[in-house]
Amino acid sequence: MTVKKYPIFLNLEGRNILVVGGGNACLEKLMGLEHTAANLHLISITYSDEVKAFLEKYPQIKVETRAVTEEDLNHRDIIFLATSDPNTNKEFRALAKAKGIWVNSVDDPKNCDFYSSSTVTVGPIQFAISTDGMFAGVSATLRKLFEEVLPEEDHELLETLFMMRRNLKERLPNQEERRKVLKAIIQKLNSEYFHKP
Repeated sequence: MTVKKYPIFLNLEGRNILVVGGGNACLEKLMGLEHTAANLHLISITYSDEVKAFLEKYPQIKVETRAVTEEDLNHRDIIFLATSDPNTNKEFRALAKAKGIWVNSVDDPKNCDFYSSSTVTVGPIQFAISTDGMFAGVSATLRKLFEEVLPEEDHELLETLFMMRRNLKERLPNQEERRKVLKAIIQKLNSEYFHKP
């Protein structure tokens, strides 16, 4: 039997997140963590120009230019090992595991406690796509497909739909009546907006 992963969306607000490494993999993680309101701490010996440019926008991110140590793992909720050295990933994943901390080693599935997903965000809706860390290119292709189906400019429509549902809870306290109205709205949306019969 194939073991499946359990997909979740984590609330990282106020959580202490350590990112190790300063290259392209680091930038990808920083972009994913950009709007999570987590407390980010970045440690690397060197940083790419792209990472430096990203960090200029976020002075609240703690940045240190040095090698990571075991002490850096203390009091962390999640650690992203975004180095290009699999031995470093393996060593620090083992140290983190002993401390009960979840680790994601970028492009190194065997040293991961969880995998990051490729995400599509359109207004209030977020899709997560994962290949269990096996082929990020497939996730990227599927992400582009979702972005074409639900382009960013449609976020106002989706926000309006969510607002309508909230308002209906006040106007139609009866759950069954509310369900009928919402079903009619979705059917109309399918037939007119998404061109489905």
